[in-house]
This record gives sequence, structure tokens and C-alpha cells, in this order.
Amino acid sequence: MDEKILEAEKYFNCEDSERIAFEVGIKLGALFHQFVGTPVSSKNIEKLESAMESTTESQAFVRAAEVKIKPEQSSNSERGPFDYTTLTGDMIEAKVEVKYKGIEAVGKMEYIESMNYPLMYLESLKM
Repeated sequence: MDEKILEAEKYFNCEDSERIAFEVGIKLGALFHQFVGTPVSSKNIEKLESAMESTTESQAFVRAAEVKIKPEQSSNSERGPFDYTTLTGDMIEAKVEVKYKGIEAVGKMEYIESMNYPLMYLESLKM
């Protein structure tokens, strides 16, 4: 195991399953807060999705990331001569797969209409 990982372990007073849940939450939170407010249009939506996936996949323990931007979810829309809107939480659908010490977890973020909220949650945990 990498010595930096071993060094970091002394700061985590929790079980490995709790640690992986923490890691999933950090990844989804970073993805959300890093990109909300970014200008987005039909011309750059795929590039932005790819950038969001790539930056998430560069983080520790991440095995895969999938992002789908759904501009139709937002009350904002492309309008006027500038033809763009800004990314909001209700437009982001994301999935992050993380592996730590043999434990695999999948976290998701999606807009839940009945809650009027972009919910981040742990979809699965495999020991």
C-alpha cells in the first residue's frame, strides 16, 4: 500500500466501510461545488460532461465517473443573444465508483423532483 495512504489512515478514526462512504461523499461534493455556475450551452455540454468525469476520476480511489447534464431539468434556459445558461445542481446526474482496501462503493447524485433537491447518496457498498 502507498505510504501516503498509510500516513493518512491515522487521521481516520473509523471503519473502512465508513471511510469509503466518506470518500464517495467528498467526490460528489467536489464535483457539485466545483462546477455549479459554469456557463453551459448545447455547444459545450459534452465537453463539460467529459471534464467533470475526468477531474473526478483524477481523485484518489476513484475507479470511474459518469456525468450527464440535463439542461431541460433547469428553470434556466439558453436565451437571448448569448445563447447559454449556467449549470445548476438540478441539471447534474452523476455516478462515482470508488474502491478502497477491496471495498467497492457507488455514489450517485440526481435531482429528486419530489424533494426539489439534487440528492447525493450511497447507492451500493460491496465488502
